[in-house]
Amino acid sequence: MSSGGSQPNVRALGRSAARGGAVTLAGQGLRIGIQITSIILLARLLGPADYGLVAMVTAVVGIADLLQDFGLSRAAIQAPSITRGQRDNLFWLNLAFGAAAGLTVFVAAPLVALLYGEPALAVITRWLAIPFVVGGMAAQFRAGLLRDLRFGVSAVIDVVGPLLGLVVAVAIAAAEGSYWALVAQQVVASGVMALGAILAARWWPGLPKRHESVRTFVSYGLHFLGAQTLTYVSMNVDTVVVGARFGASAAGLYNRAFQMMMLPIRQLTWPAAKVAMPVLSRLQDDAEQFSRFLVRGQTILLNAMVPFLALAAALAGPVVEIVLGPMWVDVVPVFAVLAVGGIFQAAGFAPNWVFMSTGNTRAQLQFALVSRPLVVVGVLLGSIWGVIGVAAGYSAMMALIWPASLWWVGRVTGISVRPWFVSGARTVVAHSGAAAGAGFVAALVGPDHPWVAILLGGVVMTVILGLELVLWPAFRHDARQLVRTRKLLGRSRREPVSVGTEG
Repeated sequence: MSSGGSQPNVRALGRSAARGGAVTLAGQGLRIGIQITSIILLARLLGPADYGLVAMVTAVVGIADLLQDFGLSRAAIQAPSITRGQRDNLFWLNLAFGAAAGLTVFVAAPLVALLYGEPALAVITRWLAIPFVVGGMAAQFRAGLLRDLRFGVSAVIDVVGPLLGLVVAVAIAAAEGSYWALVAQQVVASGVMALGAILAARWWPGLPKRHESVRTFVSYGLHFLGAQTLTYVSMNVDTVVVGARFGASAAGLYNRAFQMMMLPIRQLTWPAAKVAMPVLSRLQDDAEQFSRFLVRGQTILLNAMVPFLALAAALAGPVVEIVLGPMWVDVVPVFAVLAVGGIFQAAGFAPNWVFMSTGNTRAQLQFALVSRPLVVVGVLLGSIWGVIGVAAGYSAMMALIWPASLWWVGRVTGISVRPWFVSGARTVVAHSGAAAGAGFVAALVGPDHPWVAILLGGVVMTVILGLELVLWPAFRHDARQLVRTRKLLGRSRREPVSVGTEG
């Protein structure tokens, strides 16, 4: 990674990133609303066992989602340039991988049922094979939208799919009250998003072209796939262990806690990566600008997520009462522990941006080979103490992996990670301290008034954060960074930006 670069081009990329961030975050705001609505409505129409059955299947077969993409969409986004022929070849590869993944899941259905001793899982597994096929078909169309910085179109697709999936799920749940609502939700959402990407694309694949080499894309994708597979296994082994050891109802309770924890993480890290990846890929030869964009991106990401996760951990009781209802009270301690781990999990996403945007997926795979087995060990050891032990084991490993990933990135790329670590740790400490104060005060309200507890906790946290801004100059500097970024977002909406791509 070298120094230097064209300043006007960097400014253009900054405005593109700001505009993309504004549009993407707006779309994600709608998507978060859909997700929250889904959690609230379906939790009152379905029981823990319904969630448990579907969660037990997806924990095992969800790895096929990685296989159907094979990292090729990421490779297409990251590449400095891509020809039309290469894009065509990548489409056919993704289609083949998607079909193979779907067929494998379909054939493996009896084995999934046998693993858990639940015959109903076989038919669920067969239906959940469909999204892998359509996902492989649409992978390069979706990658093309991001590569061409068409964030608005991508945001619309990512909202409409889940919305229609929710409508279908609620209709089925209200009529039947069974797990088929959750199955239909996944199938419909994936199908709509795939169709939207295909219709919105400005290209249509031709026949495969033997003279257009995609070897570098496959190499990138192979290492990325290895790292992501290990990450997936480590993030889903907890559900498998809970389902196999404690049954469908326990798996459903754990799944609801885990999904609530992951809601702000998934809804903010993916859109942030959608914006950051194309920009960092273009800045990878300008070390100074690359590092500056990276630290600022992490600051924005963590200040958007950590307050929610920290406050959720501190106010787990009222949050679960309002979101899921009284029948899910056993979720409270599990959710509180997982939310703490979610803070460190969120901090660990930015190192992956560096691996992927610089093409260092081999180093990413090497780190996954070292770090991800630790999560499996933590979960297995924690299961000795039941479901809460599984959550504690998972969260403890997330806290360990974050600083280790920073060290690994610095060793591989030569980037100074000290400012990066200090900035992240400052954000975690500031918001966690404020949330702890909020939790202490809200606990005085008692369990009979959850809305009052949340309102009071939010006010107390805001006051404490205000005091931290006054007394803590470095934290105040982070706040100024966020304000400057907001101004850039507003300016980007007024200034036309065009960043072309090859292909």
